[in-house]
Amino acid sequence: MILSRIRKLEGQKNYITYTFVNGLGYSFLAETIIYLLAIHFGAGNLALGYISSAVYLTGVIIFFVPVLFPNVRIIRLFFVAWILRGIICLLYGAVPFIATNMVVPLIIVTYTGYCLLRNIAYPLNPVIQGIITKPSERGEYSSRVIIFLYSSMMLSRFISFGVLSFPSLGELDGILILLGLGIVLNTGASFAIRRVPVEEKVNKQNIRESLKIFTRYLRTPMHLVFILLYCGGMSLIVLFNFSIPFLRKVLNVPSNLIFIFTTINFLGVIISSRLLRPFLDRFGSKPMLTLVNLVVLGLSALWYFGDSSISLWIYFVLGFVSMFFIGMVRLLLDRLVVNTIPPDDRIGFSSTISVVFSFVSLGVGLAGGALADVSTHFSFDFPHEYSLTFGFMGVLALINFSLSLFLKEGGSITANQFLSVMAHPKNLKTIHNIDMLGRISDVARKESILIEIESDQSHLATQEIRKRIKQATLRDKEMIIRSLFSCPRAELEDDLIEEALDTESWWRQSAIFALGAYPTVKSKSTLRRVFRGDDTYMSSVAAKSMARIGDFSGHEKILELLQMEDLDARSCINLVIALSLIERDGTYWSTIFRLAGLKSSHRIIQTLMIIGSLRQSFTPPIEDMFLELNISEKGGFDTLMEEMVDLQLTESDLTTLMDGINEKQYYNLFSWCRHRCKEFTLLDPYETLRTCIVGFRKRHIGPSLALAGLYFTMQLEKIKEKESSVPRVQKPE
Repeated sequence: MILSRIRKLEGQKNYITYTFVNGLGYSFLAETIIYLLAIHFGAGNLALGYISSAVYLTGVIIFFVPVLFPNVRIIRLFFVAWILRGIICLLYGAVPFIATNMVVPLIIVTYTGYCLLRNIAYPLNPVIQGIITKPSERGEYSSRVIIFLYSSMMLSRFISFGVLSFPSLGELDGILILLGLGIVLNTGASFAIRRVPVEEKVNKQNIRESLKIFTRYLRTPMHLVFILLYCGGMSLIVLFNFSIPFLRKVLNVPSNLIFIFTTINFLGVIISSRLLRPFLDRFGSKPMLTLVNLVVLGLSALWYFGDSSISLWIYFVLGFVSMFFIGMVRLLLDRLVVNTIPPDDRIGFSSTISVVFSFVSLGVGLAGGALADVSTHFSFDFPHEYSLTFGFMGVLALINFSLSLFLKEGGSITANQFLSVMAHPKNLKTIHNIDMLGRISDVARKESILIEIESDQSHLATQEIRKRIKQATLRDKEMIIRSLFSCPRAELEDDLIEEALDTESWWRQSAIFALGAYPTVKSKSTLRRVFRGDDTYMSSVAAKSMARIGDFSGHEKILELLQMEDLDARSCINLVIALSLIERDGTYWSTIFRLAGLKSSHRIIQTLMIIGSLRQSFTPPIEDMFLELNISEKGGFDTLMEEMVDLQLTESDLTTLMDGINEKQYYNLFSWCRHRCKEFTLLDPYETLRTCIVGFRKRHIGPSLALAGLYFTMQLEKIKEKESSVPRVQKPE
């Protein structure tokens, strides 16, 4: 059943609530608390190894779920199983009242029952996550789930530390109080999971069908590699759990400090999940699994050689770092599970993974405990009792590394490519920006980040921009497309062409504009096609882009379009820009002055003059003069006169100019310009501008035209001085 977007969001929210409450309850009913309870009553290493693997071993029960619970809703299965596992945990209350030699068996039986009930439903968590999330967000959501899970487990550790540090409570009383709290929270989690809107049911199967599905996945090389890698990766947690008896038995660390140790470990998982979140859906799990397992191999060696002479705080730091990377392995594997589950057989695939891992975890847990016992009987002096156990963890990490090389994951990059990306700090900044872009809601901050991404030429930034071009939203897209003009990306040329040829696209104009930075055959062909179209405005934008990439084939048509009486202002400006790029000898000035004589708006007149001026790189820019003029007419002319004092002006010239400015006799000002420009000639591209000033005969001259006339006259006289100082080379007869 496909959930609507709203239902998916509701499901994600409720599932996070369940995760947090369940994490608290689980912490008080499993793992560390059971270790301490068993150690308190003298449990051996084999018993501890079984406890370490029991939560995974009992996953074999999932194989029988389709037989025992056909057509039962997954959510209902969770609810009932969670209620029952809370009830069975009440048996821990009998521990103070039975014979000491019966306590460890009771703990093992009760914990096994708890784990069996847990694994009736818990392996189906990836199924639920797959239903309530989209493929593109599963890595990010898995990271959120891990963060909430381990945050709750950290909180439980602080509570456990507080309870076990209470002066009037003995260790056993404190443990029993925590177990009782776990039962209450476990019940709360059972009600929280009921609110997740998943209607998926357990498909009815008999044992033969379940076995057939099981063997089918194991016979498929792709699935087999993944299942073995998953089992190996999760088994690292089983072996790392031996760090608790190592601290308790070898280093004699008090029980309350054990909870501080595990709290720090969980902090490592939370931080690694947060840091890994931006990379998960971008690079895939494979490259990081390959590299992280090598790191775990090195950390295993440190645990192997540790002994009681080393300061305790170093082990706390080592535990943090170890769980940082082991937690990273778990997150990468969780994401792989969610993405690998076949949509038509979610439960069958999850069952296969759980069954295989149940046997692997049992073997790994018992082997870890046996190695701890065996090491004490060797004549060789090992650093400590659990050296071989941690050595086994290193071997397992090496096996995982080898398996990850054979893993096939669609959309992932290689480990070398990943290292290449991570080796450049700029790429890390890009990833951070992309991650932030999807999280923040502040518009100003978003635009700031977007500007950084637009100027970033990395492949990661290009991928993000391509994704945003493909979006159907109005938000940000125009800015993104226009950025491809100032920061061209050859990889996105086809995307721009597709947008430019869509006559009904809102962003067509921006795409045509951006193609002005792509001087390729495809781009030129596209622009010519648009230029020949019936839409005059789009033709003008195309003409401007064609001129920018050196395609002057539309020259004649541009001149024809500029003769149209009803040509709109935007098209006119675009065509003049194109013409100024094509007519490099300066003949475009004739068109500019012709149009300036026809226009009445000072805005378009100023724009035309600015376009012409930009091609000549005059300084100071004429737009600065126009700015002063638009603020104050007198102020604009006064600013220009400050520049003109360097010219050789007579008293008569100054009087004429100042009278014209003060009395707003702008025609007289332009007449003075015509008179000055008649007295000399220039070389191209300036000669056309000079003749245009001399020949301009419009009767009504406004302040913008008058200022432009004075400005260009000043510039031309400066050029005249330069040309006169350079001797002209005469051509031979």
